[in-house]
Amino acid sequence: MKKILSIMSMALLMAGCTEDYKDWAQPFQNGPEESVSVSISVSPAAAIDFATVTDETVKLFSASVSNPEGADAKYQAVITNEDGSKEQAINIDENCYAKTSELESAVNSLWGRRPVARTIPVKVTAYVSINGAAVATTANTTLTATPNAPVIEDAYYITGSINGWDNTNTKYELTNGGDDPYDNPIFTVMIPGADVTGDFEFKVTPKSGLGGDWSKCLTASDTEGVFATNNAGGNLAVKYVEGAKFYRIQFDMMNQTWSAAGLSFGDFFYEIGNESGWGTSHALYGPANDGKYTGFYYLDGEFKYKPNADNWDNDLEYVSGTTTSGTLTDAGGPNCPDPGAGFYKIDLDAGALNYTLTKIESVSIIGGFNDWSGDVEMTYNAEAGCWEVTTDQVSGEYKFRANHDWGINWGGDVKGLTQDGSNLSIGAGTHTFKLYLSYNGAHKLTIE
Repeated sequence: MKKILSIMSMALLMAGCTEDYKDWAQPFQNGPEESVSVSISVSPAAAIDFATVTDETVKLFSASVSNPEGADAKYQAVITNEDGSKEQAINIDENCYAKTSELESAVNSLWGRRPVARTIPVKVTAYVSINGAAVATTANTTLTATPNAPVIEDAYYITGSINGWDNTNTKYELTNGGDDPYDNPIFTVMIPGADVTGDFEFKVTPKSGLGGDWSKCLTASDTEGVFATNNAGGNLAVKYVEGAKFYRIQFDMMNQTWSAAGLSFGDFFYEIGNESGWGTSHALYGPANDGKYTGFYYLDGEFKYKPNADNWDNDLEYVSGTTTSGTLTDAGGPNCPDPGAGFYKIDLDAGALNYTLTKIESVSIIGGFNDWSGDVEMTYNAEAGCWEVTTDQVSGEYKFRANHDWGINWGGDVKGLTQDGSNLSIGAGTHTFKLYLSYNGAHKLTIE
């Protein structure tokens, strides 16, 4: 009861002092804060040629901020590629300097290494601290930068004792598979062993020097495995290898190194990768001993190639390309990229150092039972490692084919099916076909 009376008494007191209360409360009201205008002014720094920069840091841009006295500004910068689809943040200090190595790496990543001046968009953000509060403002400028790289042409040619030192001869072309030479600077030529009768010497003529200009030739240097440019050294030399079927000559135009090897290929090369937890070597077959191998396997993840089933000696790694084709190197590098889980025909040229994957979207049975005009579809069983189907449609002559096309087909002996093999035959009834694909002559078929 006392509590109720006390509240009522307070209410009456407040009602009797309304005007005095308003006047007393007015001084505690806050007026509107004064607005602060902040702007940033940026301008390009001097052009950068990474081939000549010696300092550990380099000025990325010049900047100033218009703000109240005592305010503090910090900057962030982002550079983009030519179409603006990719960007990379650059760490800079309070004076707008970046580490030379980090900036060069970012420029190379976004713009490539071709040694021409690039005008690169730069977005600058200034974070201005005013009385403990942060205000952000942005502006745009540009960076002019030239990557550090040698001039690399699209094609080169062997000019030496094996072609009569004919500077117009293009028989032995070094190629990188048609890639941009600054994305893939590895150039390779395969010289048939039959063309080599002993030790031979040569120079390398760039495409622009064909026809008599020796001034741009690549030659020997004083360091083994390193070449000189502009015809500055002596002749390069390759030793004769008894029984070699090919001589692979390879030049890394970016790092200016080269190598040569006499090659004698065996019947098999091997794929190994994530699909087996890097535990199973899958045989690729090359009966012509020309370095060209083929096999059919399920892939799921990264992989690589190696010449021996039981060790990693002289394995081949990825240089450049797509997820289904690329160039390779035996000098170390990353794994071949994941092509996407699926079954593939694998074609490897271990001499020319490249590969191609053809995805097998379907395997089917076709034959006289439907006038060779339709397919009985099979399903891939990843756990069993085979293509299989149970059907009563197949009788008489039949074959197997991939992707509903005769370009890849199998027939012949069920214990060793081959490409373009003869028709198979079976009586009427319900059968379970299990087709185990690996390489030509080793494909197997079981029928239940």
